[in-house]
Amino acid sequence: MRDLSPLNKLPKVDVYAKGLKDRIPPISNADTKVRPIIYMHGIFGKADEKNFACQYIPSVVPGAVVYALDMFNGAESALNLDYQLEYIMPAMQKIMDNHTDTGVTLLCYSQGGVICRGVVQMLSTHNVHTFITLSSPLDGQYGVTSYMSPFIPNKDRRYLWEFWYSGVGQEISIGDYWNDPHHQEAFSDPKTDVLIARLNNQTGHPNKYKKNFLKLERLVMIGGPDDTVITPWQSAQLGFYNQNETVLPFEKQPWYSSDEFGLRTLNEANKVVRHTVAGVNHIYWYRNQKVFDCCVLPYIS
Repeated sequence: MRDLSPLNKLPKVDVYAKGLKDRIPPISNADTKVRPIIYMHGIFGKADEKNFACQYIPSVVPGAVVYALDMFNGAESALNLDYQLEYIMPAMQKIMDNHTDTGVTLLCYSQGGVICRGVVQMLSTHNVHTFITLSSPLDGQYGVTSYMSPFIPNKDRRYLWEFWYSGVGQEISIGDYWNDPHHQEAFSDPKTDVLIARLNNQTGHPNKYKKNFLKLERLVMIGGPDDTVITPWQSAQLGFYNQNETVLPFEKQPWYSSDEFGLRTLNEANKVVRHTVAGVNHIYWYRNQKVFDCCVLPYIS
């Protein structure tokens, strides 16, 4: 267990998914033709995300059963992601156990996509069929946004690696996916244990997560050039900067050719989909009609 003393000012989290504890109804495939959906909110998640998941989706997709994880909300979402996953994985597992006949769809927004990537790769008993991400920093973040202002001492990204890769920085969720292309040695240092580096199998540990990732039948990654928060925006599709800050697609990433966590296998099996949508700011991905109609609806109905 990590030392959480740097974040003692944050409120303690209810370790159960509120609204889910002891009352998750089993829904069989006979009850609905739509695979149950688990929705994971972004950093500093707000109530309107839950409204989108629990109210809008069932209103346009008859038979949809949606579980929005009402945990690690607001300031609590800034806690270390491994710590969050200790509680999120059992909460999701409880839902999955009630849908063993159909499996589930994960629909995850922003930081929620990193959390869900952790679930897919770290939870060996998951039954996720389709994993959909809405503008998530899946291969990390290398850009300063307003979300970071409560934590960082300066706003020049060139100098932030020392903070995010420090003991204090690693207790904050953003540190778990801060990916500095100029300091890859620190990023992949197993002593630092950056979550994204571990999920990419870049930390030198034996790959424990590839088999779990390959259980997916569909990976859908949605992002776009006008996001203004995810940097580079192509991280939403597992692309990222090289050391010259040229953005390369996932096929050109160092972990792809060696199939470090299974993405190459999944892609060659035609199970990976990338959707690029222009004109969408980061805060609108989960409530944009065009995005929902073209990029989400086909995979949940």
